[in-house]
Amino acid sequence: MRNGNYRCLLFDLDDTLFDHTRCFKEAIISMVNSNDCLNHLDEEMFLHTFIKVNHTLWKDFQEKRLTFQEFTINRLSLTLDEYSLNLSHDEVKVINERYHENYLQNIVPDQHVIQLLNRLHEKYTLGILTNGTIHNAYKKISRLGLSKFFKDDQLFISEEIGRSKPDPFTFLHVSGRLGILPENTLFVGDNYYTDICGADAVGMDTLWVNPSFYKEPLDLTPTFTVQTILELEEVLLRENR
Repeated sequence: MRNGNYRCLLFDLDDTLFDHTRCFKEAIISMVNSNDCLNHLDEEMFLHTFIKVNHTLWKDFQEKRLTFQEFTINRLSLTLDEYSLNLSHDEVKVINERYHENYLQNIVPDQHVIQLLNRLHEKYTLGILTNGTIHNAYKKISRLGLSKFFKDDQLFISEEIGRSKPDPFTFLHVSGRLGILPENTLFVGDNYYTDICGADAVGMDTLWVNPSFYKEPLDLTPTFTVQTILELEEVLLRENR
């Protein structure tokens, strides 16, 4: 699909506008190394277990069977259970709070991304559609220095919508709120399944941010594929020639 004539650039947040994976991993490793009850554990194994538990609990959070606080506490408690660490609820709560503080501190502005968005927001309507929590999304935008480009009515969060990407409803919801048709929107994201397949299903063109140049796992080919989001402007310039 190649609609062109874009009026809206709709972005994923994590691992598209900033390196979430690095921030996440560094926060977990810091959590392990800075706690006497954890620093004897293997960092990589703990990280692997934490991610596995995160995936297991995510659906319960997304379907509102867990609050965000319950989700994060349970995630850490179940990870610790894998290592037979019997910590009190208060101890788990303190460690969890430090993890979130470290994660947010790891998020810093990228001046190249800011400069890119500064140029693009003069020509296009910008928006963000992210799977995650209201609490975290606004803090990330603030930490990244992106509030001037994405006002409250341009930030769409799965927890608030009540459904998650790749559900077509989420993309159509954003199109309706922004008043721009899907065919006039380019969706920019790093996740092939949730971002690219989801946006394509409602008629949006897609730009896959694919740093490792993975092969498409399905027959669907993104409209564009780039290694870094900083290539977005060149793609748009080529399309408008």
